[in-house]
Amino acid sequence: MITYENKSFYSINEINSYIKTLFDNTLTLSNIGLIGEVSNFKGANRSGHLYFSLKDEKSILSCVMFKYDALNLDFSFKDGDMLLVIGNISSYVPNGTYQLIIKKIIPYGEGSILLKKEKLKQELAKEGLFDESKKKKLPYFPKKISIICGQNSAAERDFSFNMYRRNPLTEIKFIYSKVQGTDSLNDLLKALDEANNDDSDLIILGRGGGAKEDLDVFDEEALVRKVASLNKPLISAIGHEINLSLVDLASDVHVSTPTAACEKAVVDLEDIIKELYFIKSDIHKSIINKINYYEKEILTLKNLPTLKSYSSYLNETLNNIVNLKNSLCNSINKIVSNEERKLNDVKLRLSTLDISTLLKKGYSLIYKDNSVISDVNLLANEDIVTIKTYNGEIKAKVIDIKKE
Repeated sequence: MITYENKSFYSINEINSYIKTLFDNTLTLSNIGLIGEVSNFKGANRSGHLYFSLKDEKSILSCVMFKYDALNLDFSFKDGDMLLVIGNISSYVPNGTYQLIIKKIIPYGEGSILLKKEKLKQELAKEGLFDESKKKKLPYFPKKISIICGQNSAAERDFSFNMYRRNPLTEIKFIYSKVQGTDSLNDLLKALDEANNDDSDLIILGRGGGAKEDLDVFDEEALVRKVASLNKPLISAIGHEINLSLVDLASDVHVSTPTAACEKAVVDLEDIIKELYFIKSDIHKSIINKINYYEKEILTLKNLPTLKSYSSYLNETLNNIVNLKNSLCNSINKIVSNEERKLNDVKLRLSTLDISTLLKKGYSLIYKDNSVISDVNLLANEDIVTIKTYNGEIKAKVIDIKKE
């Protein structure tokens, strides 16, 4: 500092140092928390320090995180990310600028959710919850399937239609649960316990598509552990193809839609009938080939010089074999005809059971509370019912019941 005409004059360094002292000694600027969008970030410099800016709609603030604090970061960020930061406002004496010296960074918004999911995913993977070796095989022909989904949902309708279309012999049991929002976690845990303790052979956990935030419950640790601990195989059909949920990873099989879940769960009855036809044909060909082979062997033996004296005996044996062949072929043909008739009968009975065929003939089905009404005594006046035709559904109220 110098004095001229009774006026004090400071050097630039002195005034910058004084300003730094003011910043450093102001409590409100120490250990301050800020939220902002990352800008001008190019990664760590050669020294390992992180330089970038935080901005909002009206202002921008220079920031630095020194190497010894940056080493504690367990995630990365980029321009455009929203961050919560904690640090101290200070001044840089050489150029007279002030900046935020950041001590801690916390991801904000979707980034924090994804980070939490990724950390949980890594922890559960280390425990082996997603190991392929622990996946249970699906039963080839389940007699009963428990389906967990929302009541009166599009997923429920898809399951009902596609299960019956592919294999009406398989029994299905619906266990209703919330699949998003508050209380959905507890609902789903209870539903899985019920399905795991009933007499079903397979469990399907399904819902229709939805926004990404609607699927957060399927990344909850308690639900993932429950799915991994089930005694029965489970198919997840949560409906989000791009980002798999942790429940998808823990399930034995995961698909993206209820329709795909039905295709995984049960074989098409029509395919079974076709397979039986192929098996029958293979058996028939195998028997005929064996007979032809032994016929040739016997003819070869008959023409051997050492066996000429036994020609009459061989002729008789050959005739017996031919007769046996004819008798066997007749028996096979009878068996094949009987099996074909049985298969045709099964196919005919199944076609009569096809609900879509009956509906197109003018028949309709009446449902009350998702159950088919086959007895007028199950209804009362003022009941609300659903009438299903081949091309739609009608809601109706019962106003007059006539019993025979």
